[in-house]
Amino acid sequence: MKTQRERILAECDKNLSRGRAVGTGIGVFAVIIKDGAPLLRRRLEKDSLYGEDLSGKWEAAGGGAEITDFSGVGAPILTRERYQGSILTRLTQEIKEEVGLKLLCLPDPLLMAPAWFWRLYEDKEKGECASIDLAFSTPINIACLGETREFQERTAKGEIKFVPRDRLAGIEFVSPRMRFLVEEALQISDITTD
Repeated sequence: MKTQRERILAECDKNLSRGRAVGTGIGVFAVIIKDGAPLLRRRLEKDSLYGEDLSGKWEAAGGGAEITDFSGVGAPILTRERYQGSILTRLTQEIKEEVGLKLLCLPDPLLMAPAWFWRLYEDKEKGECASIDLAFSTPINIACLGETREFQERTAKGEIKFVPRDRLAGIEFVSPRMRFLVEEALQISDITTD
């Protein structure tokens, strides 16, 4: 039986041999902060990466970065270096779609807290597979964003809310990794605003 390390390395080798990235996904999440409280969205979608119903649980606005985000298709809305611009393009889109806010200025400095996980699963066609998922959270002060009517409507419906830090322990996040990403972004924000 292979060790966890051997399984991860085997999956990396398999992905590289197919011309793919070592990781099987890159997620980018915006932790929007107002008075020290992060903005969270209640997940409405029932589907998820692994077929689990995560609806009703909480997460930061964000999603998976696509290869087109880095390849120049749909040039970055905001400019910085190529990869930062690509990530900001994805974050801008996700913030608008998921919480109804417009990114008006770039966070300065632009910081990203990383988290990764791997998971073994059985695929009917491929057999035993592993996914290696990398995600980043970026703290963004609410002053960098503009409200829309959609933001106000979603807030009124309870689909999004700013959660005071002392209440985060009682929030049911979509995953332990999401909780980690939110908490890491809050810590980074504390350091940069001191």
